[in-house]
Amino acid sequence: MLCKYSTQKTRIGYMTLFVALALLSLSSNAAQPDTADTFQEWSAETRTSLSFQVNAEAVKPLLADGWVVPVVAENPDRVNLTVTFMDRHIVLDADGDAIGSGTSRYMVMSVQGRNHSDGQTSILIINGISPEGAGAYEVYQTAQEASAQRLVSGNGEQIGEVEETWQMTAESGDSIRLHLQYQPAVPVLREPTLVIRSAKNTGYTRTYKIEQASDSLGVPGEPGSRLQRFEFTARGPLFSAIFDGTEVLQSVTSTPWYHREIYVP
Repeated sequence: MLCKYSTQKTRIGYMTLFVALALLSLSSNAAQPDTADTFQEWSAETRTSLSFQVNAEAVKPLLADGWVVPVVAENPDRVNLTVTFMDRHIVLDADGDAIGSGTSRYMVMSVQGRNHSDGQTSILIINGISPEGAGAYEVYQTAQEASAQRLVSGNGEQIGEVEETWQMTAESGDSIRLHLQYQPAVPVLREPTLVIRSAKNTGYTRTYKIEQASDSLGVPGEPGSRLQRFEFTARGPLFSAIFDGTEVLQSVTSTPWYHREIYVP
């Protein structure tokens, strides 16, 4: 029997599961305070990330003074940039209460930056589109639309197929749309800890303690790619400059399972 479902149709079941996992995570955090920072937030999400080489000149104005993004060695006009689409199924505060509606969808652009004066490196959040406005990093554009659709089909123990559509449109006129279809594989489990900075205010940091399972899908047309369909468009005053037609897609990664704790100084 063919089984088809969408994340929207299974929202109640996911919410129940994620609440139970969140309470376990919060209890574990309270019992093991292994950081001097303050625990602020827990979330369970599904993500899709795209890595590009893009126009370096378009990225420069988004960085704080004294910070640069190293150029690609073989192409000094390009820098590496990651676009991450996020479907946050449930978001809880430190007390286990829902933040806002308890769910959100948005898109984030990030780079690996370096401070000219001291050589310090960090992941910088440079832009994005969010229904919550500028956000903690003060760089997101306010969303007019931030939608996610994910259809999973499979039969028995078959791997199945996944089809996703993401549409992010800002009040400024910038917009990004992603549509892809692929056959997933067994994802790789990782538990990284990352310190993230705002590209606008680099003194502001958040520490992420992450549990994630990621699946590298390859690049369309290349050997080993499991992408059966891939469509990406970016328009608007800022996004058209970053994605000016010369961008090069480096990788596509699906993260169907992503849990994150956020700590702030």
